[in-house]
Amino acid sequence: MTTIAISPSAPTATEAKKRSPARSALHVGKLTVFYLILTGFAAIFMVPYILAIFGSLKPANQILTQQPWALPNPVKWSNYSTTLFQQDFIRYLGNTALVTLILTVGQVVFSVIAAYAFSRLRFPGRDIIFWFYLITLMIPNIVTIIPLYTIIRSMHLIGTYWAIFLPYVFGTPYTIFLIRQFFMNIPQEVIDASKMDGCSDVGTLWRIVVPLSRPVIITATLIAFVFSWNNFLWPLIVSNPSHYVLTTGIANFQSSFGIYWNLVLAGAMITLLPLILIFIVFQRHIIRSIQLTQGH
Repeated sequence: MTTIAISPSAPTATEAKKRSPARSALHVGKLTVFYLILTGFAAIFMVPYILAIFGSLKPANQILTQQPWALPNPVKWSNYSTTLFQQDFIRYLGNTALVTLILTVGQVVFSVIAAYAFSRLRFPGRDIIFWFYLITLMIPNIVTIIPLYTIIRSMHLIGTYWAIFLPYVFGTPYTIFLIRQFFMNIPQEVIDASKMDGCSDVGTLWRIVVPLSRPVIITATLIAFVFSWNNFLWPLIVSNPSHYVLTTGIANFQSSFGIYWNLVLAGAMITLLPLILIFIVFQRHIIRSIQLTQGH
């Protein structure tokens, strides 16, 4: 007598279709919860900016007499024109543009050179030097303020533009680390091929590596730009009023016009606008560079 073993049959197409709506509903529910949580966090971070916009459009007497979330009535667009044209704002903007340009270009160029040396050149103690340099990320900037000030004062640079950008123009540990990680993801075969074609290390860096690393270089440029644009404490310590940048100039509004917070907030909103525009334009490059850097 022959025994026939009947194995469980695979789910039919009809059964799969019956289960798919339930799975789809679960997937949609998870996505909904996820995006609701993200929206909640986004709203929390956006509240201070919204309140600042409201305050920048209010008359001075409403800043401290009304609730922060009260809508401005009447809307005082003249706060922005007063800030722009009557409070040395243009001079502060010019100083900020100059310092930001020098710091951004210097940080990116020197960080690219250092990152290439730490990732592709071979010399004794390379990795040890790099990791010791990276450890300086753990040292708060406030700890280095007094030594830096002492050095700059001994060089007789206090009150000059040199004092503002010289300590930071040669790159930062984070930027060098970010670019180095990207350089290490470039195949060694590409570097070897350029050497076989007669390229020196300098030629390989600027003709091969830099064009391939455009996303991370754009990201490093944005990081340097934001740092330079927002830098406050160091320019406040080493600059005089004629060299004030936007951050120190706006703080000066606060001290000179005690209760006119509407001008302070209007200046802050104008200062924030370039950063928002730059992020909107280059956000694709930022995301791509982060994704590629995570590969190593």
